[in-house]
Amino acid sequence: MAILSETTRVRNSTEVSIYKLLNDSKDANTTSTAIDVLDATSMTLLVEAGANVSSGVVTLEGAATSDYSGTWASITTATTNAASKTFIATTDVGDTASVPVPYVRARISTVIGGGGSVDVYLVVRRD
Repeated sequence: MAILSETTRVRNSTEVSIYKLLNDSKDANTTSTAIDVLDATSMTLLVEAGANVSSGVVTLEGAATSDYSGTWASITTATTNAASKTFIATTDVGDTASVPVPYVRARISTVIGGGGSVDVYLVVRRD
């Protein structure tokens, strides 16, 4: 799977890139293309839920290589529900909860329930 879109802006020496990783996806274990984040200072997983989405989990995962075939390390998750349509999970690279790896990807780790689907974005900040 390829990056579906990419936008980058620079302001006051800070670069912010927004990658669209998944579009109208709902099936468990759907994964995105790996993104190089070796120089990132923070990463935000942004999930936009379509109509009828009632549940599901999207995980931001990391690995040492972009083509790693084993189980990727979980960095953070965004859990969808019927009460909202936008879900955000942010991790600072310096956090003890994060895994400083050169590549990350998005994975639908729990099926998106309710008959809807999600679009998934990764926002990468580089200072």
